Amino acid sequence: MEPKGLDMGDYEERYKDYDIEVAVEQVLTGVKAHFRVMRAGVVLKDWELVHIERLWSTEHAAAEAGFEAARAWIDRGAAP
Repeated sequence: MEPKGLDMGDYEERYKDYDIEVAVEQVLTGVKAHFRVMRAGVVLKDWELVHIERLWSTEHAAAEAGFEAARAWIDRGAAP
């Protein structure tokens, strides 16, 4: 997991042949994360909200949850 760009809360990771982006935002109830999956610059899965089940979630934990959800989506073969 590497920071992406200048905005805090934006991360990226390469997984298999895919690029994953995760965005983390702080809201009144805690944090939320979204992920998207790309391959060769083409968006295969656009931004999807990840439900954070952990109590007292940190930004790092929310980002990890986003990456876990994206990797699971790829591993299920949902990507073309």
